[in-house]
Amino acid sequence: MIRIAIPIFHDRVSPVLDSCTRLLIINFEGKIEVERREIPFDIYSRSERFEILKNLSPDVIICCGISEVLDKMLQSAGIRLISGIAGDVEQVAEAFLRNRIDDSCFRMPGYKEDG
Repeated sequence: MIRIAIPIFHDRVSPVLDSCTRLLIINFEGKIEVERREIPFDIYSRSERFEILKNLSPDVIICCGISEVLDKMLQSAGIRLISGIAGDVEQVAEAFLRNRIDDSCFRMPGYKEDG
């Protein structure tokens, strides 16, 4: 099973994980979606968000932007993060499953990877 987490704003990837209002969790068996749920996220502090994410144990979090503090917290927990991603949530999830998340159409304009 693969579990992905995507912060959402309306039907798009939220601009910043730290301040998103909802978090989408999707579980896949192979390329087939087997479970989906949304978690209200705006009621939690950064440390509570981290604990929730750690307990959910996603294989990957796909987001647009993230603070350095939360990024380091997630890294310390061994949670893989793909940042700089923008677009429709359904298209982004599909692109991840098809190994096309690096397509330029999903990259936030002006996004530069570290390193």
